Amino acid sequence: MEIKAIPLGQIKTNCYLVSSQKAAIVIDPGFADEQTESFLRANADKERMILLTHAHFDHIGDALRLSRVTQTEIAIGELDNPALSDATVNLSYMFDVQTEPFSADLLFKDGDEYTIGDLKLRVILTPGHTKGGVCYLSGDKLFSGDTLFFESVGRTDLPGGDFSVLEESVLRLFELDDKIKVFPGHGQETTIGHEKKFNPYVRVGRKL
Repeated sequence: MEIKAIPLGQIKTNCYLVSSQKAAIVIDPGFADEQTESFLRANADKERMILLTHAHFDHIGDALRLSRVTQTEIAIGELDNPALSDATVNLSYMFDVQTEPFSADLLFKDGDEYTIGDLKLRVILTPGHTKGGVCYLSGDKLFSGDTLFFESVGRTDLPGGDFSVLEESVLRLFELDDKIKVFPGHGQETTIGHEKKFNPYVRVGRKL
């Protein structure tokens, strides 16, 4: 599996281009970028997918356009799908961003396992930053959206946010193997083991 991170927009939202011999996946295309479209077009012979970790505007902003121009389906956790059509919840209204309402093609539930080409994904429901945010686990790689960052966690002061719920979601991720690499929605990569030791917001055995 090859992974390329592209920080997009003024707030540098990480969009990931994930490729293998038989799969090409774009994760969280929040803003238009030539690289995402070129990536999907160049891999038209593979099974392709656009994955959304949650429904905030900076993670979904270019998904619909990208889907249309490349004929690639979009997937998201089922509990966040309604927010794709709600400018208040997806924050596009708050930040004065134009986002056309849409619905994803595939809706995932917690624990779903899905195969794209030769890549197997496990969906982990991690609410707290949003009502229905999810993380995607493939092998030893975790795409954590805005649930877990390098020594930080996602905001909980926005619609659908709840710190106690987010804390439980992160503690659930901490049950994964320490060696799993974490690719967050913003900032640098980390590992589950590092966050268990050094994340000041959620630590194993300690509640803030």
